[in-house]
Amino acid sequence: MNRSFVIKVLGIFLLTMLMSWAVSYVNALILERQDRQQQTKQDIARSSAGSQTIVGPLLAVPYTEEYVEYTEEQTADGGKLKKPVTRRESSTVYYLPENLELSGGFSNEYKKLGIYKALMYQLGGNIKGDFRIPANFNISPQHKDGKIIVHPAYVSLGISDTRGINGKPGFTWNKQAFKFEQGSSIHALGNGIHATIGEIAAATGQTIPFEFKLNLRGMESFNFTPIAENNKIALQSSWQHPHFNGSFLPDAATQKITPAGFEAQWAISSLSSSNQATLNNLLYQNTAPATPDSANSGYSSAATAARSANTLESLSIGFVEPINVYSQADRATKYGLLFIGLTFAGFFIFEILKQLRIHPAQYTLVGLAMALFYLLLISLSEHIGFAWSYVAASTACVALLGYYLSHVLKSKTNGTVFAVMLTALYGALYGILASEDNALLMGSLLVFGLLALTMIVTRKVDWYQIGTAQTN
Repeated sequence: MNRSFVIKVLGIFLLTMLMSWAVSYVNALILERQDRQQQTKQDIARSSAGSQTIVGPLLAVPYTEEYVEYTEEQTADGGKLKKPVTRRESSTVYYLPENLELSGGFSNEYKKLGIYKALMYQLGGNIKGDFRIPANFNISPQHKDGKIIVHPAYVSLGISDTRGINGKPGFTWNKQAFKFEQGSSIHALGNGIHATIGEIAAATGQTIPFEFKLNLRGMESFNFTPIAENNKIALQSSWQHPHFNGSFLPDAATQKITPAGFEAQWAISSLSSSNQATLNNLLYQNTAPATPDSANSGYSSAATAARSANTLESLSIGFVEPINVYSQADRATKYGLLFIGLTFAGFFIFEILKQLRIHPAQYTLVGLAMALFYLLLISLSEHIGFAWSYVAASTACVALLGYYLSHVLKSKTNGTVFAVMLTALYGALYGILASEDNALLMGSLLVFGLLALTMIVTRKVDWYQIGTAQTN
């Protein structure tokens, strides 16, 4: 094989590497814009609401034990006198729900900041259930002749970002209406709200129902922590790409994901979760609990542990775009080397079969047009969406190369054929990028198909003779 022919092949290979290097610069720009998108999401979260986590509700019953303690005092004549002193110790008993149901739906919208945007959700939820309270709260005096004084109780709900609460939700306790106030009043729950419900008559054991509605705004993910003995969650949305994760997945039999949205249900028992034990440790760590009512996880405590509830198990629904414009553009650049290499290979085959002499500068211009496709794609997609950007950028690239190659290949027919091949190639790439589950399979089939087509077209080519003919 002639030396000049080998040098040209190596030159085309090096030019392919150079053009893929240019594509890598475009990829760096895409990653930079993607970082700005993430920063924008953080800015929107700081000014609106971020990911939301709900824990609760919990019932807290503060009480004081009052007792008399005798101290000895020395009298003037040297004797001793026992003097009664009244002591008071404050504690709180907590109860977790016996039954807890969350139902509702999500609506989604984009919030924009400049050319960037973040996906927000709005939960319209209804939470109801009941607390089982034992007689006298299962509290017994810890001192001789001690007297228990029960204070007004309150129900607390942990919400990670209370800025997302829309309106002022009301709270119904045993068919009576109360108002929520700012703050959870329980350190282990962190941020949240609480409703003071007054004193509870508990001469005998009873089960008290509760219910409230919650309109909550958030971004990217919604998390719910089941803490009741029996938890039932039923949620739906028009969002087509939910990401179910966390410690609990929805029931497979009831989960539905369609182009119209999703529906999902959970049934979680306390037997399948360590949340009750974990939450009690957070509430009562380093304290001596009174006799508990184990079925209701009620304990008395002198203080509340100021620890985060991040160790609790939660179910999670992600509202994240599975493939956004930046991730799609980034994936497209991953095929840059393949596309430029295939285009140069097709260009070279035309040169061989048609016995043309194509200058390296012409190869370079074709490669630059292929590289600029990705720059056009990302710049347009920030304004008109990925699909239309892809159509516009690929059409511009195919039209330019078709016109240019009609002159380089000395034939409008050859230029048109090459343009049709490029159109098919760009169409196949879009199918790969748009697919979430079959991208690897489609990419593998595309590469194999193109290799097979090249081998079939060049099966009768005598490369030694072509190398010699190129020098004549």
